[in-house]
Amino acid sequence: MSDHGAAPEASRRLTGDAVLVDPLVRELLGKRLVGVVATLEEDGSPHVVPVWFAARRAEVILATSSRSRKARNLHRDPRATLCVHDSRSGTEVCGASLRGRVEIVGGNAATELVGLVHRRYLTEAAEALPEVAEFAAYDDVALVLTPESAWTWDERGNPATEALRLAGGALPLEPTTSR
Repeated sequence: MSDHGAAPEASRRLTGDAVLVDPLVRELLGKRLVGVVATLEEDGSPHVVPVWFAARRAEVILATSSRSRKARNLHRDPRATLCVHDSRSGTEVCGASLRGRVEIVGGNAATELVGLVHRRYLTEAAEALPEVAEFAAYDDVALVLTPESAWTWDERGNPATEALRLAGGALPLEPTTSR
């Protein structure tokens, strides 16, 4: 450690009931961010894809198609990891990686849960657009993740983050081009 301030705070591990009551986890799950879920392929390799999510009580709900690879993987092995992060330029990053087991909910029971996720990301007017309604209809199952443990990280208060912010020294992240 140098004389210039504190070293970066190490990641924190959370378990059990501490996961969803952690202030950083609550903040992240409360924001409209795109999560990244990892499931396991038959050969043990990870399948990692972006997902919309909604927190509910002691669970995190994801919406997907029953025909998706992640749903097929979870039928075979219910373990999953959901990463939710808010990463900005430089060292201004924070996030949580939630590990747990998933229950796949289908049929009529899925409708309310899938709607909960869709309403976080789409306006009522958008849901009424025929193209959007057709696309959203593919989400016919809800993946209900019950977190068992988590790792969190938060560098927003790091002295390097503040120095980069004040100096304008971090290069901006670049989005891809809309199609």
